[in-house]
Formats: sequence, C-alpha cells, structure tokens
Amino acid sequence: MMDERIDEFVRSVLLTSEKGAHSYDHTKRVYSLAMSIGSEAGANLRVLEAAALLHDIGRPREALTGKSHSVVSGEMSRPILREVGYTENEIELVVQAISTHRFSEGLTPTSIEGEILSDADKLDAMGAIGVFRAIAQASMTGAGIDGFLSHADEKLLKLRRLMYTKQAKILAEKRHVVLDRFVNQLREEIQSNVEN
Repeated sequence: MMDERIDEFVRSVLLTSEKGAHSYDHTKRVYSLAMSIGSEAGANLRVLEAAALLHDIGRPREALTGKSHSVVSGEMSRPILREVGYTENEIELVVQAISTHRFSEGLTPTSIEGEILSDADKLDAMGAIGVFRAIAQASMTGAGIDGFLSHADEKLLKLRRLMYTKQAKILAEKRHVVLDRFVNQLREEIQSNVEN
C-alpha cells in the first residue's frame, strides 16, 4: 500500500541528513505502527500513510529555520503530495496531522489520523526500541547516562498516559514495563557502584 514515490522522497531526505533517534528507520517503524492502529481504528489510511512517512522530514531544517520540525515537515510535504496526486483536501489533512503530532508542543491533534500519528511516534520512544533510541541520542549529544535518565524522567516514562487510541494504550502499557524496568535497573546499578 505504501506509495513508493513518497517513501523514496523521505529516504532521500533522512538518509543523507539525519542521524540518531530520528532516522529513516524510526520513520518506517512509525509508519508500521500507524498503519496497524489505523486499520483497526477506521482511519483514512491514504492520509495516515502520507502523514506517517513524512512526519519527520523537517527535522534536518529545524535548527536552521528555528521552527518546529512538525510545522516544517508539514510544509515540506505539500509539493511531493501534489506530485503524487493527492487532492488539496487530502494534503490539508496530511499537513494538519503532521503539524499536531508532536506532543511536547502541547498541541492536540484534530483528527483520528493526527491522533494515530502522535500515538505511533510516542510508541516508538518506548519499550526496548525507545531505550535504544534514547541511549543513541544521549551518546550522540554527549549527554551520557545522566542525560538519558533525565530524558526518561521528563518525557519517556510519561508517554503511556498520553495515548489517544485504544490500540495505542494497550501497546503503551507493554512498552512502558520494559522502559521502566530498564531505567530502574540502570539506577540500581549506578547506586550499587556508588556504594561500593
């Protein structure tokens, strides 16, 4: 079902410029999660597919523009969506879903597709994959273990309570257990080393 032209565009943007936790691999996982949840939730899969694939393409430009990558990603999506035959109405739905997917900005999605995209993006920050991504990011930025633990406390461990869809809530509970166990084990080992 995936539109190969959109996928190729996303791959060309992210593989040449993005490293760390928001890579092309992350986009593919978000896409898979979103499509699975969307199929069960009765979402417009054409809109959801495009939104999931394109949701992070603005990340490389975020620092340059000073704008949120969610806004930049939405605007960058318009030309490719027109090129592959999306209607103007569909494009607005895709852009709206992308623009509101980032929970840390305090925005609330205005469509089921936006809710699903937000849920899928948050789910990829949880569980074993979430732990891996957060450690990779902390290593890349030099934040180290303390940075990882701060990120876990400030964001990751709160995600399960921020899901919109029933399917995502179920997945989030399972992934939260893995994340919570890892964080607690890491703290326990750090404390054990301090005491010895």
